[in-house]
Parts: sequence; structure tokens; C-alpha cells
Amino acid sequence: MRVLLVSDNFAPNRDGIAASVISLAAGLCELGHEVAVVAPRPTAPIPPAAYKTYFVASFFTGYGDYRFSWPPIGAVKRIIKNFSPDIVHVHTLGSLGLLAASHCRDLGIKCVLTWHTDLEAYRKAYPILNLCIPIMYLASVPMRMSADAVKLLLRTVIALAARKRATEHYRQMLRETFTLFDYVIAPSTKAASNIADLLPKRLMRVVPTAPIPLQELDPKSKTHLHSLRKLLHSGDAAICFVGRLSKEKNLEALLRVMAHHVLPAHPHARLNVIGGGRARLHYQRLTDSLHISHAVAFSGPLPRELVGHALERCAVLAHPALSETQGLVIGEAALAGIPAVVLDPELAVQHGVTGCVATSESAFGAELVQIIRAPETGHRLGANARLAAEKYTPIQYADHVAATYQALQMSGPKTTRFRDSHDT
Repeated sequence: MRVLLVSDNFAPNRDGIAASVISLAAGLCELGHEVAVVAPRPTAPIPPAAYKTYFVASFFTGYGDYRFSWPPIGAVKRIIKNFSPDIVHVHTLGSLGLLAASHCRDLGIKCVLTWHTDLEAYRKAYPILNLCIPIMYLASVPMRMSADAVKLLLRTVIALAARKRATEHYRQMLRETFTLFDYVIAPSTKAASNIADLLPKRLMRVVPTAPIPLQELDPKSKTHLHSLRKLLHSGDAAICFVGRLSKEKNLEALLRVMAHHVLPAHPHARLNVIGGGRARLHYQRLTDSLHISHAVAFSGPLPRELVGHALERCAVLAHPALSETQGLVIGEAALAGIPAVVLDPELAVQHGVTGCVATSESAFGAELVQIIRAPETGHRLGANARLAAEKYTPIQYADHVAATYQALQMSGPKTTRFRDSHDT
């Protein structure tokens, strides 16, 4: 099968979407499928891969490492025609993803979306999405805008101007955006439940991304890791946070937990913050104001291949985010034998088996303290987490996704749209 993966977020970015695309592409290649990826042109070199990559023009957005693709007119359509895929799999609803989906509609090619990002939750952290979601909606409307589309946009503008909740208007826009796709893959039951009322159940499937196993490091990476270990804390009292330094990752809550719950109970506890972002100075100032700067080390962003090795020398992963659709770093930590403590009960952590689930900031702190005070507990949870993570490999992930492709191929010509299902 010829599969074209399209993502506005790709290497050298280090987040879950880029990792998911890389994991899927590698797994599909190992299964014998012919794969190509369409992504924004990066500014840094990326490692060679077994699949072809089409890079299109892009520029920095100002949000972390994210780039906005600005392909020449007709470029994405030419890529699709030249590669002649059986399936196009879109992983983001940025310019590349929407262009690809629109061209698939015109060309009669089956198109799948993976719903990696809860756009509704992210609207609070990224106000620009209040503009992006209507743009995505317009991309899903055929060339001639309908009267209903105009009315929905006007109602949204009026609600925002009156400072009223526009959630239902945005959900309607997302429902219409889904009409660009023949099938939606959700990376978790949580993600699926968040959009369950926006599309028919028969056109959605839960397929978690498999974390990428630890890789053998080249000499340059080993040198980098050696320098990194001099900066980061390690040992049974070392807690680690991995993620983008931005509001939706809830790092402020973790820093408060360190100041008010963890350090008073265990003064030798230490926190490593691994990740980059424009807000780094804000978080460093917050650690100063909380008087915990002596206990917190900021590493900046790391290449993905180093994250697991950095986690190996810590006792526990602290994952305070509440807006994740999967939290892929939890699986990466598990492969390193490190348990996770989470604030979100819908993430894939079994309390007392592979990690701990907290229901409040104080409970979050108590669970972290329990693990660093009793290393044998952390070792047991970490061993369980590793066994569970090792049972689900990138090959199995790709196989599940490929089964979805094959079912779509067997369903016949591209004739059904989500909108049709809602109208009947």
C-alpha cells in the first residue's frame, strides 16, 4: 500500500505529534508499505530515514519550534499526484493538513485524520486558535460558502464580541472540518470521548501511538548526554518533567507542588525540567519567587533520542498536564523503567501498578514524595510500566493503523462524508 503522511509538525520538533508520525512511518516501512511524508521544511538537518520526505516552504510561527507551511500554489496537489497514494493520512489541521485533505476530496482519494490535539482545550492556552478554527472550518466548506456557514461565523463573532461562551459554535466548526476526512483515529479513549458527538462512531477508532524505544547513541549524542548529566539531577530523589514550556502543560502547578508539598516533606528532592519554549524565563522567575531555584534544573529542549536516556537516571516522571490526548512521554518514561505520576485520570496510567494518579495538587505532591521516599516502590512501578510498554511496539501501532487503511480501501469509492451521516 502507498501511504502519504501529512503533518505540519515534524522533525526536528520533539513533541508527541512529530514522534507519532516518525513512529508510524518507520513501522509502516517495516511492514512493507511504501511511505512518504509531507512536512514543513526545517532549519536544522534531520536524520535520514527509510521513507521519502517532501519538504515545503515554511516560516517560524513564534510558538516554540512550530513552523507555518506556505507551499507554492498547487505544490501539495502535485505531491499527491506524483506519489499517487492509496491513502493520505493527515496528522495536523494546519495549512498542510487542510490543503492535503481538500485535494483528496477533489481527487477522490481516501483521507484519514489522527486527532492528536484537543483544539478546544488548547484555545485557552493559544488564543490564536480562536481564529484558526474558523479558518479550518472555511477550508471544509465547498468553494461556494453556504448561507449556514456565514450565519455560524456571524454567531461566533457576536458571541466573542459580547464575551460570551462560543464553545458550541467552535464545536460545530470542528464537526464540519471533520467532513474533509473519511475516518478519524484517536490516540486514546479520552480523545475519542471528547469528539464522540462530532462524528459517527463507525468512522472513528482508538489507536494509541507506540513510544519509540531507546536508541543506541552516536558519539556526538553520547558527548551531549554526558554534558547533560552534569547539569541534571539524578538518583532516587530526582523528579523529571518533560514537555513544552507553555501554559497547557501545567508546569506552574508542578512548581507549586514542589514548593508547597514535596520539598517541605523531602528537602533533598530535586526537579529536572526538560523542554523548551518562549516561556522559559517566566518559569525560571517563578522558581525564584517560590524559593526553589536551588532544587530545579532547566535543561532546555533535548533531541528525542536523548530524552529516554535522561529519564533513566531519575526516580519518577511528573506529568501535570490536563489537556493531553495521550501523553506519549509517559510511554517513553515507561520504556526507561520510570513510573509516572499524573493529574489527569484519563491518561494511560494504572494507579498503584504502572504509576500513580492524583486528584489534586496536594495528592500529586504526596504521590511524588511516596515514590522518592520509598525507592523500592518506584522500582516496582517502573518495572511494571516497562513490561506494559514493551508489549506495544511501533510495528504493532503501524499494523493497527494499516488495518484501518485496508478497511477503508475495501469500503469502495470515496462517496461518504461525515456531513452525510449527520444529515440522515
